[in-house]
Amino acid sequence: MLSIGKISDPDEIKKILPVISSAWGMPNLAAAFKDTINAMRFHGGLVAAAYDGEEMVGMQFSFPGYRRGKTYLYSHMTGIVENKKYSGIGYQLKLYQKKWALENGYDLIAWTFDPIRSLNAHFNMKKLGAISRTLIPNFYGTMEDSLNAGIPTDRLVAEWWIKDQKLPAYTVDAITIDSSDADSQPVIDEVTSSTPKTVKVSIPYDFSKIMSNDMQAAVEIKKRLSSILVRLFSLQYSIVDFEKREPSSLYVLTTDQPLRSQKIPNPFI
Repeated sequence: MLSIGKISDPDEIKKILPVISSAWGMPNLAAAFKDTINAMRFHGGLVAAAYDGEEMVGMQFSFPGYRRGKTYLYSHMTGIVENKKYSGIGYQLKLYQKKWALENGYDLIAWTFDPIRSLNAHFNMKKLGAISRTLIPNFYGTMEDSLNAGIPTDRLVAEWWIKDQKLPAYTVDAITIDSSDADSQPVIDEVTSSTPKTVKVSIPYDFSKIMSNDMQAAVEIKKRLSSILVRLFSLQYSIVDFEKREPSSLYVLTTDQPLRSQKIPNPFI
């Protein structure tokens, strides 16, 4: 008996791929990915690239998003070729994206990122000035690439309010929760009961090294971090800053209003 329904499980979405391959006689799904990006571009999205001479060395694409009555630009992917990473190209692409978004009537650009990766967190929270108030568990389902294989794909939603200004956080007497500490529950309970204005959450600076040495420990840290952030978000904390340090970096969260304008509802709850 035939039934038709909406798919929400990211692992169920994987089953669509062989159907696409069969329906279009397309053994190489890279062609389908290219066609999808082109359709996004034509129907209101942005596809941009960075060139070094005639060589394309970076790309990004975005498309309109809509949740809880809010329209925004969803930045799905920004990537730089391996030998040009950490050279400032990604930042220039994001500035181009911001300019395009402003010209096309957006005040919010959003994307997801892995909360356990300190360099991404620093780029998003510190350099660009995004905030985050939402964690989505297992956003992509099971992934098999070198960065994500074997660990949960929990993701933070970055909110880049491009017409607003982020307020500095009050960090005096902040309580720190260590996501690498299996005995961190008493500190979490203290924060839950006292709700201090500012909380810091530490993460390993080099998570890839932990994955290489002890995958089980890496999984436990990732799960603990997600649990901590979900608890803090439920207490109305927002991530407003990031302190990049070795061997541990720090998210900075506050219960204060994170933006200079009036309180903005969270469309990603």
